[in-house]
Amino acid sequence: MSETESSSTEEKPQIDPDKEYIVVAEDSPPNRNILVHLLKKLGYEVIEGEDGASALQAMEDHSEANIVAVLSDIMMPNLSGLEFLKKVRESDRFKETPFVLITAVADKDYIIEAKSLSVNGYILKPVTFDRVSSKLKELFPDKKFPKIQTST
Repeated sequence: MSETESSSTEEKPQIDPDKEYIVVAEDSPPNRNILVHLLKKLGYEVIEGEDGASALQAMEDHSEANIVAVLSDIMMPNLSGLEFLKKVRESDRFKETPFVLITAVADKDYIIEAKSLSVNGYILKPVTFDRVSSKLKELFPDKKFPKIQTST
């Protein structure tokens, strides 16, 4: 068995059904790393995808995970954020899952299309702790988030 074959069978991390997971779809590794770090500081587990297609596959592969939200870049190869949003909304399991688009794009056409697909909000780039935490507090007003010191 080659190294690639053996690693593909071991890639799936252990899922804890008692924890809350957020799916992150972001093609830029630095931006994805920042998002993952911020979400973990806020007490979430993260399922990552380098584009909409891999994030969608990861959602299917982790069917036992308690996925509470999806954060996705808009501009990505293979499956854009809008296409990913459309696929999530077509899914019986995830059609009600909060979906937030991360974007530097202020293009009216994207916003109109995203609203027609029931997007739950936007986070403007650059991604910061304040932007991510305030959006999650908006989505989950009853959730208690860990008290985190923010540098000023």
